[in-house]
Amino acid sequence: LKGHNGSRAVSGSAGEFAELITNVNQVVEFDGYYISEHPSGLLEGSAQSGYCVVRAICALSGNVVAIGFSHGRETMEAYRMALFCMAVNKVKFFKLFGAELKPGDWKSEGLSGDVVLDKGPAATFDCLPEIRWLGALELTPTYSGQSKASVESSHPRDKQPDEQPSHFHSDKNFISLARRELYQVLDDNKTSNAKNRMNDDMVLAGVRPTPEAIWDYWDARGRNSSISMEFDTAVRTFLTPIPVPITRDAVYLHQRKYRSAALVATGVFDRVARHGVIQATAYVLTMCVRHIWIEVQGLLYELDVMRSTKTVEHTIDITLQDLSILAQLRRDNEAMLRDENPATTHFIHDLHEQATGESWDGGVRKRGPMPKNTASRMDKADHARATGKAR
Repeated sequence: LKGHNGSRAVSGSAGEFAELITNVNQVVEFDGYYISEHPSGLLEGSAQSGYCVVRAICALSGNVVAIGFSHGRETMEAYRMALFCMAVNKVKFFKLFGAELKPGDWKSEGLSGDVVLDKGPAATFDCLPEIRWLGALELTPTYSGQSKASVESSHPRDKQPDEQPSHFHSDKNFISLARRELYQVLDDNKTSNAKNRMNDDMVLAGVRPTPEAIWDYWDARGRNSSISMEFDTAVRTFLTPIPVPITRDAVYLHQRKYRSAALVATGVFDRVARHGVIQATAYVLTMCVRHIWIEVQGLLYELDVMRSTKTVEHTIDITLQDLSILAQLRRDNEAMLRDENPATTHFIHDLHEQATGESWDGGVRKRGPMPKNTASRMDKADHARATGKAR
């Protein structure tokens, strides 16, 4: 009568997933949730559509080991961003969003060989190329939250009052909300109650009942299944590839300039100046385009956005989608200018003719070079006297 899920909810527990796991990062569960706030738009500051956050939870400790973001809905890009976050050093990951993190505040680094994904956008994850580090991939059944209970139970939740429907318009844009969620991970790891994950030895050792403390306890005993991956490899593996042109002065992504001293030292801009534009592939962290990565002669270079004295700080940290919108606005403005210029020029020429009674380009074309006869010398002398330059 109650159905499978309903009967399970009122049945006795068969135990916790953590009871079958021995190491941290041995099994990691991924899932996404939506922030209830509506971020402010880049141009007008209006309320934008939802914001999805994907987090990865260590099944043994409950520690949040990765986070990713996406516009509007849950996407595969958000899961790949979370995998990138899980693989790299967290101090570096914070820096990519323009935030700072002390080395000891989020210690987890490295991939898990056993990942549990939601049967949604993550079902399109192509696991074959990842076989060098991925040992097991599990897709949970639909409408089965208990199949990844660790991550489901860690999601932030808002109370739903029985009042008139309303929405909260945040004063933060997409990047500012992403930074806040990064710090929310630190708070959850340090303050969440993980007492059910504690054993007697941990209690006797004085371990605090938090995910971070439990992670540190097992990690100090070598019980860590993390698989290391070089940063450059993680960039090539998980970030979004986008074609970009290399011109004589910079690498352009949606008309925004990027370069670095290391890339200049390769001489690639000199080669471009001699042979024209070179098409290349850049790797992009879609939710923050403060930095991009480009491969030249087999080496990966991290490029910074080029700033001028007129650059406003908040325009540096925007998403790839916002950057593409800006590029489209630039193209629209250029097209509008091309359409308006002939009419504007004609209007100015008419103003000149009405004010002076003379044609804008009136005159006669004659054969041969300009004459230097007596009449020409007299006109030159008259002009000099009229302008006060006569000697």
